[in-house]
Amino acid sequence: MLDQVEGGLALPRGTVARLFFFRDVALVVATAADSGWHAHRALQLVQALAAPFRLETTQGASDLRFALIAPGERHRLCGAGAPLAHLFIDCGPRAYATWRARGGHPQPPGGDLAALLAALGARGENERERAHELARAWCQHSLPGLAPDALDPRIERALQQVDRDPTAAHGHRQLAAAVHLSASRFAALFRDQLGMPVRNYVLWRRLLHAVTLLERGVSVTEAAHASGFADAAHLSRSFRKVLGAAPSAVEYVGF
Repeated sequence: MLDQVEGGLALPRGTVARLFFFRDVALVVATAADSGWHAHRALQLVQALAAPFRLETTQGASDLRFALIAPGERHRLCGAGAPLAHLFIDCGPRAYATWRARGGHPQPPGGDLAALLAALGARGENERERAHELARAWCQHSLPGLAPDALDPRIERALQQVDRDPTAAHGHRQLAAAVHLSASRFAALFRDQLGMPVRNYVLWRRLLHAVTLLERGVSVTEAAHASGFADAAHLSRSFRKVLGAAPSAVEYVGF
């Protein structure tokens, strides 16, 4: 779902975060530290659950309680250990630009929604179901009228092929042949539609596969081998590159 070129989710360093992965969104509750400068394909909403956070972009810096970070925008989040809720939505850069051009404007979560997000940081029953409902409600409330880009059917088929078995060798040439496009045309269309090359999407899907195994209590070594990584060190390096944290620094709550 997210672009891994420049840091992916970039979770605060040295903290334990709670990640709720779904097919089209990711909901994260983590303490605010310093994310470092990074950018990603996903649109990001950030809500302070206690004290304000500091958002730095190329346009300047502000202390905020709510923010929308546009797809591809370089930014840095800083805080002093206060909890934040993050929602990552892969709507596509063009869909976001169209929404803003039509007057779309982000709305901060209301009191009830903000309270429910804060409560999600505590363990409880049916957490995954509650997280999914909250992610949907937050998206609908804060981004009214935003509709994801429709994918080219050939790219959709290629994604389905990767999703069925992310551990297989999915080069752009093999996927291009499977959907009856030339390799160059497929690579250009894939990048245009998803904002990333094929190898980055395959890496993301493999990491999600590893997350599902880690959630079940499988060791990092076993998860690495079962998800197409050479070894535990390879998985850990990739995990840190995408999520900004080691596998041991994350609490997994479902995909």
